[in-house]
Amino acid sequence: MKEIVLIFIIIIVSTSLFGYTFEIENFEHDIYSRDYFNPVKNEEIYFSVSVPRDSIGEAFIVLNDKEYKMSFLRNSGRKTFYRIRLFPENNSEYFFKVSVGDQNYFLGMNKSTEAKDISPFHINFDELTVDYFNLPDWSKGIVYYQIFPERFKNGDSSNDPVKVQDWVYTENSDLGSEGFFGGDLQGIIDKMDYLKELGIGAIYLNPVFESISSHKYDTEDYLKIDDNFGNVEVFKELINSASENNIKIILDGVFNHTGKDFWAFQDIIENGSGSEYTDWYFIKSFPVEDDDGKAINYIGWNGFSHMPKLNVQNESVKKYIEEVVEFYDEMSICGWRLDVANEVPSKFWIEFFRPEVKELNPESIIVGEIWGDAKTYLMGDMFDSVMNYPFREALLNYLTKSPHSAKIFANLTSFYLNSYPPQVLDSLWNIIESHDTSRILSSTFGNLDLMKLAVVIQMTFKGSPVIYYGTEIGLDGFKDPYCRKPMIWDENEQNSDLLNFYKSLIDLRNNSEVLKYGDLNILNREGKVLIYSRKLNDHEIIVIVNPSDISEDVNINFYGNYNEYFSEEKYSFSKDESLKLVPMEYLILIKQ
Repeated sequence: MKEIVLIFIIIIVSTSLFGYTFEIENFEHDIYSRDYFNPVKNEEIYFSVSVPRDSIGEAFIVLNDKEYKMSFLRNSGRKTFYRIRLFPENNSEYFFKVSVGDQNYFLGMNKSTEAKDISPFHINFDELTVDYFNLPDWSKGIVYYQIFPERFKNGDSSNDPVKVQDWVYTENSDLGSEGFFGGDLQGIIDKMDYLKELGIGAIYLNPVFESISSHKYDTEDYLKIDDNFGNVEVFKELINSASENNIKIILDGVFNHTGKDFWAFQDIIENGSGSEYTDWYFIKSFPVEDDDGKAINYIGWNGFSHMPKLNVQNESVKKYIEEVVEFYDEMSICGWRLDVANEVPSKFWIEFFRPEVKELNPESIIVGEIWGDAKTYLMGDMFDSVMNYPFREALLNYLTKSPHSAKIFANLTSFYLNSYPPQVLDSLWNIIESHDTSRILSSTFGNLDLMKLAVVIQMTFKGSPVIYYGTEIGLDGFKDPYCRKPMIWDENEQNSDLLNFYKSLIDLRNNSEVLKYGDLNILNREGKVLIYSRKLNDHEIIVIVNPSDISEDVNINFYGNYNEYFSEEKYSFSKDESLKLVPMEYLILIKQ
């Protein structure tokens, strides 16, 4: 008898451990969390519910007595999330149902196994438990072009720095912070037609404020355009020129630190503890000291003496930054990219910066430089978007590491695609390189065929592609400073085939709403060949990529008639077909 009881206990514990029991107390919907209740705009809300992970069943929402099946979203910790997008009217009521076998479980303001006992949630658009969070429509799926102004084009030699170098890069060129080539704002104005023809919708400018360095991340005065770049009048001309070509301008906001030559820090150097600006920084003792480029008794970014960390919680500092934001808003910039945003207290972004920017212009975009998981920054109270480094990491892992696992790429991208609020996904800055990384051509070992695969994925994936200046004509270079070479303007030195490749893909994106806003579904993640679709209403584009150096066969699990974008070849797929892809082949199939 004892042996029988023991066996019975083991069976009960095992079925619970392996997820075959449903614990109603872990059936959740938090009306105060965007993870569960996510209002985008009036009458557009994403509803989510979580159940114990691996529970066997289906999830439904009952909205105003009408039942809708919810879609699996993700597994997270011990929870499985389901989600649905609906358009409820004001004063709607809803509750959730999970069916596990023959048993139904219900969740409203209470939990029950009987629907009649449920007290539903109530939606009042005037008193939402979570604020609306939507992004500017212009930012969804747009193509950005990042310009490092000092290295883009010299348009006005009269403002050249002392010891300006010849524009053509050689092994003896100085690409570092003290190396100058004479790039300026007039140079960008001169090449606006080039950017328009390329198909660019927005320009992200690395810092343009007064600074002693070539990179300008050590600001001397935020209210002054660097004199080697031009002046405020030239900047206004740049804004107007861009606007005439329907191109937005995004500025780089470096508010974590200033330069050592910033006027407030210089006052501290001169007056010590008697300076009225001592609380603008984090100074431990006086006088301030540095040694061999390192800050001794004050905090500098990464310990560097020439970039003292700014105390953004100081009210006088906030007032100054408010003046800066208003100054550039009056010139009609369209947003800010925020440098090392994770190193600035979240309270500053939530309570001060976002409200200030959005009050001046709700259509401005706020983009944080976050290198890892950015979910906490994208909850509607800090940033609209981020530089999407996880996309870059997934892409390079797939293209440059053997055995080119499509599954790993799918897993790495689905991590953020299924955890970030869905309304931000089309506006994520999908970068494949930046001024802080190796260029994509160098990351792909100088292999243009491999680089083209990266560009195909970047231009067709969910998000907003960002092109770092010169990539489109074959500019290479490893990490800073080698990724900051001067732009090549001699057409004989440019890779015209690559440039035309970029133009073609950008044209496809700019004219395809499905690539700007469509859903993304991974259709094949097994082996080396990646297949995904973009769908919007009746429109569909399927992308197939083979990064392998050998031919690959892949089973086709989609059906219909398609035209390939580049070759214009026609494809017709029926059930149980396979496709043979040659090495480094890519197909962009547009459904007919």
